[in-house]
Amino acid sequence: MLMNRGSLRRTKQPSYKRGFSLIEILVVLVVIAFATKMVVYSLDGGAEDALEKQALRLHTTINMASEFAILNQVELGFHIDEDVFEFLVFDGEKWVTFDREQLFEPLTITEEFKLTLNLEDLAWAQENLLEQSNWRELMSSDDEDSLLELKKLKIPQVLILSSGEISAFQLIFELQKQPEPVYFIEGEFLAPVNLRREPE
Repeated sequence: MLMNRGSLRRTKQPSYKRGFSLIEILVVLVVIAFATKMVVYSLDGGAEDALEKQALRLHTTINMASEFAILNQVELGFHIDEDVFEFLVFDGEKWVTFDREQLFEPLTITEEFKLTLNLEDLAWAQENLLEQSNWRELMSSDDEDSLLELKKLKIPQVLILSSGEISAFQLIFELQKQPEPVYFIEGEFLAPVNLRREPE
């Protein structure tokens, strides 16, 4: 049987379906594992980065409040109630919320963070003149009516004075679900206040 060249060209040769080799499958699995690891790492690092930003923001704001008090000769302080950090200013008669400047508006701490104010057993508090004068006791009263009135009023837990002095305090800023890292904002006697992280 004779076949011409045209018919030879039309004849299809059997084709073999080629699958993925073992090496190609392993490469794809390695790429997927690497991408998954990067996503998990970025999610973990995101909370720590947010904590660092919040701690730096609060540290800077307290130092700016001290500069504002010195430059404008006003007495400031701050007060923490539940999850709200609030600056107060003395208007000549009583302490009121200091929201004249947007920078000093009350700050609500979100659920992922925990902010604790420590005023007890601070090593540097003994050298602080404000602590020696026991200013917190001077602001309180034994009279029952006065005590009820004081509870309604906001009183600063920490003073930021126009002289540059700050009453001794330690703010502890941390994540709710992780023991580390922890940021400490510490006021010793004079501004600026310090910021440190543990572990460093």
